[in-house]
Order: sequence, then structure tokens, then C-alpha cells
Amino acid sequence: MRAAVTVMGEDGYEGASMRDMAARAGVSVAAMYYHFPSKLHLLSEFLDEAYDVILARLERRARTVAPTPPEQLDEAVGTLIASYLHDEFAQLASNVAWREYTRLEPPERKAIDEKRLRVLEFFERIVAAGVENGDFHVAEPHEAARALIILCTSLVEPYPEMGRSMAEVITLYQGYARAIACSGG
Repeated sequence: MRAAVTVMGEDGYEGASMRDMAARAGVSVAAMYYHFPSKLHLLSEFLDEAYDVILARLERRARTVAPTPPEQLDEAVGTLIASYLHDEFAQLASNVAWREYTRLEPPERKAIDEKRLRVLEFFERIVAAGVENGDFHVAEPHEAARALIILCTSLVEPYPEMGRSMAEVITLYQGYARAIACSGG
């Protein structure tokens, strides 16, 4: 799967062929089709796994910091950004996840949409808790959470041009995240 996602990340979904993915993985095309009946099936399996990993990371990391909304928000933002930027494969995989998931057929897309919604709800709970206790000041926690996720996931493409370490980017974007949560809008 890693080889297939790498090919999709480099060549795009349309440009990626099962033959290229099999060659990159060092297996026969028949072996690829045995495990993944189609390129779309492979994409679906990858996305399903990727969102499970992201959700598990968010929940695990949230248990490692103070339960206050600002600290929870910093940790969630840092976890999401690190998940997408920690190495070249993560960056390719992130591009595939955000760019290609709309290609899925309705039943598979619904399952991925449910996981995407769980990520959104994770952030929304943090923002809503911060609004409730006075740490954050947004009128619409749901939309603030959506903006925070977009903020974190949009970094993959410009990251190489930023000339900053991942830690520096995380710190910078944690500040932007707090500014969104405290915007009063």
C-alpha cells in the first residue's frame, strides 16, 4: 500500500497505474489485483487506515497534556501538522488523502466522510469547551473547528518553501489556531 500511495502522490490518481504501483512495491500486477481488486479499492483501504491512524493519534496525544482547552488545542494542532509533515511519505500520503478521497464510490466515501467528521468533532469539542469556560470566544465552534483543520492540512504543499523546521511551523500555527479560537467572530 505504501508503494501505491507513493505513486498516487507523485503521479496523481489518474496518472497512477496498478502496473506502476506493483513495480514500485516489487510485486507482480497479479499480486496487486489479488490484494486490491482495483485502484479505487486500494485508495479506499488507504484512506480508511489513514483516518484511523489520525484519530488514534489525536485521542492518544490529547491524554498526554493538561485538560484545558488551550493546551488541548495546541496538542491537536501539533499532532495533525506532525502527522502530515513528519516525512516525505507522510506529505505524499496527505496530498492523496485530501486531493483524491472524492473519487470514492458513495458507500466508501460515506465511511471516510464519517471519519473526517470525527476529526472535525474532535476539534469542535475542544473549541466548544474553550468557549464554555471563557478561554475561546467564537460564535460558531463548528466552523472554527473546520477552519482549524483546513489550516493544519493546507501546510503540506507550502511546507518545503517555508524554510522552517516542523517544530517551528507547529509553534507558529498553534498561535494562528489560538487566534482563530479567540477571534470573537
